[in-house]
Amino acid sequence: MSVVTNQGDSVKVVFVFQKNEETEEVTLNTAQITALLNSKQVWIEKFSANLKIENTVWSYANNHISMQIYLK
Repeated sequence: MSVVTNQGDSVKVVFVFQKNEETEEVTLNTAQITALLNSKQVWIEKFSANLKIENTVWSYANNHISMQIYLK
């Protein structure tokens, strides 16, 4: 998967830990988004766990992109 963005772009990402529906919201730059899209697992410090990415949901509104990542 590849990402095409303008330099300096960022994407708001909300990680959702489905076990307890806890969330962590971050803003990622282009390099971070690219790394995230190429991964199958992610370490979330707030959850103190290395979790598998189960599903992603993208949204676009008012010229802003956001993404929710569901973890298990």
